[in-house]
Amino acid sequence: MNSTAFFDPSYIVSGLVYIFPYLKVTLGLTVSSVCLGTFWALFCAFLEIRRVPLFKKLAALYVLICRSLPNMVLLYLVYYGLPIFVMAMDQEGVFHFPVEKVTALQVAVVGLTLHTGAYLTEIFRAAYEAVPEGQKEAAKSIGMTGLQAFFRVIFPQAVTVALPMFANQFLSTMKSTSIVFVITVVELFGAAKLFSEDSMRYFEAYMAVAILYWLMGVGFEFIFGKMEVRSNRFRKGNLA
Repeated sequence: MNSTAFFDPSYIVSGLVYIFPYLKVTLGLTVSSVCLGTFWALFCAFLEIRRVPLFKKLAALYVLICRSLPNMVLLYLVYYGLPIFVMAMDQEGVFHFPVEKVTALQVAVVGLTLHTGAYLTEIFRAAYEAVPEGQKEAAKSIGMTGLQAFFRVIFPQAVTVALPMFANQFLSTMKSTSIVFVITVVELFGAAKLFSEDSMRYFEAYMAVAILYWLMGVGFEFIFGKMEVRSNRFRKGNLA
C-alpha cells in the first residue's frame, strides 16, 4: 500500500508556500494588539496603583471581566457589540463614524487588545509593587523628583520583574491570533484551514502552520531572552 495516500510531505511544502504570505497578518495583529494593550494596561495599572476609589474599581472590574471571559467569547462580544456602540454614539451625536467601515481586522485588534491589556495590567501593577518601598523613599530623601525616582529607580527594576511575564503574554497573544478566523480575518491558521479544505490534506496543512508558529515562538523567545539578560543587571543595583 502506498503510504503517500495517507501522508505526503510535499503538501507540507505546498502548505508553507500558501500560508507564508499571511505571516504578516499574524505578526501585525500580535504587535499592534500588544502595543495598544501595553498603553492601555499602563493606564489601568496607574489607576489601580493610585488607588482613586472609583477609577480603581473600574480598572479592577475591567481586569476581572476580561480575564474571566474566554478570548473567543470576548472577540464575539466586540464583533457584534462594536457596531452597536458606534451606531449609538452616532445617534447621540457624540461622533460620526460609518459603521460599515468597521472592518473585521479592526474588531480583531480591539478584542485582542482588551484581552491582552487585562493581563498586562496585573503584570505591570505587580512589577511596580515588587520594588521595595524603601528604595522609593530613599530616592525621595536624596532629592529626586517623582519622575526622576520613577525613571531612575523604580522603572528599571520593575522592567526586570515584568519582562519574563510580558514575554509570556506576548507569545500568548501571538497564539491567540489563531481564533480571529472565526470573524473572517485570514491569518496563518485561517490560511491553513483554507489550504486544507482546498487540498483535502488536513494533517499536512496543520503541520505547515505548526512549523511557522514554532519558528515564530523560538524566534521571539530568543529575542526576549536577550532582553532579559540585559535587564538583569538592574537586579544587582546598577541603576545608573
